[in-house]
Amino acid sequence: MSTPTQAFGVPALRDPHRAGLFSLVLRHAPISRVELARQASLDPSTIARTLRPLVDQGYVVEAPTTPNGRGRPERLIEVVATKHTAVGIKIGPKVISGVVTDLGANVLARGEEVGVPLVPADTFRAVAALVDRLLDSVPGAREKALGVGVAVSGHVDPDAGTCRFSPLLGWRGVDVATPLSEQIALPVTVHNDVNALAVAEHLFGDGRNARNFAVVTLGPGIGLGLVFDGKVYGGAQGAAGELGHIPLVPDGPLCSCGRRGCLEALAGDAAIAAAAGTADVGAAMQLARDGQGGRGAAARAAFDAAGGWIGRGLAVVCNLAAPELVVITGEGSAAYDLLAGRLAASLREYALEGGDFLPRLKVAPADADLWGKGAACLAIQRSLR
Repeated sequence: MSTPTQAFGVPALRDPHRAGLFSLVLRHAPISRVELARQASLDPSTIARTLRPLVDQGYVVEAPTTPNGRGRPERLIEVVATKHTAVGIKIGPKVISGVVTDLGANVLARGEEVGVPLVPADTFRAVAALVDRLLDSVPGAREKALGVGVAVSGHVDPDAGTCRFSPLLGWRGVDVATPLSEQIALPVTVHNDVNALAVAEHLFGDGRNARNFAVVTLGPGIGLGLVFDGKVYGGAQGAAGELGHIPLVPDGPLCSCGRRGCLEALAGDAAIAAAAGTADVGAAMQLARDGQGGRGAAARAAFDAAGGWIGRGLAVVCNLAAPELVVITGEGSAAYDLLAGRLAASLREYALEGGDFLPRLKVAPADADLWGKGAACLAIQRSLR
């Protein structure tokens, strides 16, 4: 959400036709005019006329003439990634992390705040201080900043800029955008953290070439972001995508949401560690891979069971939304090798058409900047509207 007095200041992109072309170049660069015309369903003269202001104002550039493989030269169009910067912040239960990126979501600086109380006012002060520190660390970043994207777990209403309910943070009905906009003095966009990753996948990942896809995150929670026809589907007030809170077992283990038998309670990090008899999921992974005897077998069984539950959850997604692609990411994707066999078998078993109509699965290993880059993409995408 941006406050009424804080419009995203990108004059060249306020025209929807130019913004649409710029988005295509951003996602598919380097791209020829011929391919751009095909993707946009426009004639070459319209492409030339619409691109001209973007070239004149330094948003895109035509690369040197390049052979296309048949000896015919063509000029390829690229985004000038240094034209603007964006800040991405992930508010987590233990760490507030953030990055500054350019327009291509390339990380220019990173930072974090640890041990901040989850009292909203304290959290927002820490976020504002982190944003200032990040912008000051990159020369010119503040002057070129599009805005700040903030990713929060749980039910987030992006239009209102509020966190309606986050079990991991313990927040309910918290206005995030307004106090942060006031403290940061930049436009602030707030969204569910997995939806932020879905935006990043749409702009820069495997989702660039898929009209309908899903992003599933594994870790402390299990999240879902859905993209239909190139747009993130948030549902009413941003409530869509709570895959981790689909109830699978009546009277099952207690979930962080307060209910029982949710997918997260069966296959989240805490559930895996408990079943493996370890202090945390990292120890369970090591034991499953290297452990001998009964403890190693128990750890492997814990991941195997979790994979089965996750496969059921993915079958629900397939039966409801039929995505052509599912990107699996998040910290828990580091254990995908331990989950994969049972996960695939369970997905085939519970998907309506079994193995005849399943999405392509893509595992995208998480890095330290995953969530921050996703949040920065919220600010980048907002500039294209």
